[in-house]
Amino acid sequence: MPKAAEVVRKASSKEDVESVLLGWWRELLDVEQLGLDDDFFDLGGHSLMGAELFARITSTYGLEFGLSLLFEARTVRELARYICEGTSEPKTRSALVAIQPKGSRPPVFWLPGGFGTTALPFREVSLLLGPDQPVYGFEAEMPGPDEELESVPERAARFITEMRSLQPEGPYSLIGFCSGGYIAYEMARQLSAASQRVAFLGMVECYSEYYPSIWHAKLLYQFQRTAWRTGRVLARGPKGVAAWAAGRTGSLLKSLPIRVRRAVARLTGTPVPKLPCEAEDIFAKVRRSVDAYPLVSYPGDSVVFIGKDSYKFCGLSPSVDPRLIWCKLTEGGSEVRRIPGDHTELLEAPGMYRFAEELKSCLERSYACSL
Repeated sequence: MPKAAEVVRKASSKEDVESVLLGWWRELLDVEQLGLDDDFFDLGGHSLMGAELFARITSTYGLEFGLSLLFEARTVRELARYICEGTSEPKTRSALVAIQPKGSRPPVFWLPGGFGTTALPFREVSLLLGPDQPVYGFEAEMPGPDEELESVPERAARFITEMRSLQPEGPYSLIGFCSGGYIAYEMARQLSAASQRVAFLGMVECYSEYYPSIWHAKLLYQFQRTAWRTGRVLARGPKGVAAWAAGRTGSLLKSLPIRVRRAVARLTGTPVPKLPCEAEDIFAKVRRSVDAYPLVSYPGDSVVFIGKDSYKFCGLSPSVDPRLIWCKLTEGGSEVRRIPGDHTELLEAPGMYRFAEELKSCLERSYACSL
């Protein structure tokens, strides 16, 4: 990758950079009329577009910016200025990012899922909480190729230190999305142990791979999932079922030779070849970090938000839904809120409106109780 200073010397002027950015924005945002001071989000930009935009910046200019820069540099003119300055974000930057810093209420803190590297997907829902509700997000650095993620307790402790630099005393409001729920949960436990009040703990689409753990509940889980998937296939009608069966049979026959070699490799202890369509599991490090975290009780309460249409959990009864494990761990009680949409649609229109409405009512209640 070229050094930033070398690339900036190749760019003859700021106008050249602005021209390149304008072309990218027109393509990504699908707009023709575009000015240097038009707002990325007002034009319909979102986190996936931002990720593609920043990937192009890295490839072309050799600069690595975190997606949260879009909270500050929301126009072509502002983003071009960062590029022309020729410096990436410092590695020691704060983990706290202001999504919406204005307002008189106690702030809300988001804990992102995945690697936890960007709070950008929570912008739209956060703005729907109202102009008087400050909202922040935590962002972590991507681990190096030979590095593992820090443990859940380590990351939670680090984030608490940063959070208390902004808000020294509780009550605190934490919302964890997907694997970020583990961090939010552990932060709540550590704060409670330090005699700091947690007014609100929201667990959004966060599940455990090891729940249910009792054998008969596991059987029920498998039965319910199989019944739901079977019903979904049968609903296609005779022609749809035949097309589905043909497609599945063709896929199995095509992959049979490699599956045989994989079975032989496991028996002989040799390296197991990958399936042709098997992608690298980029979340393996996240999974290892989460799996190493012991699930123990929390003395406070929680609100569990789940998507009604999340494919992986459709057809499951509450007794075996892995997203409801937090109801068994929070000693102060839990409330479950079911939101239309799947895992990611909770953060996108139109699902985000219902999600924001439910979240706002929970925060209003916790705010009233803290007065």
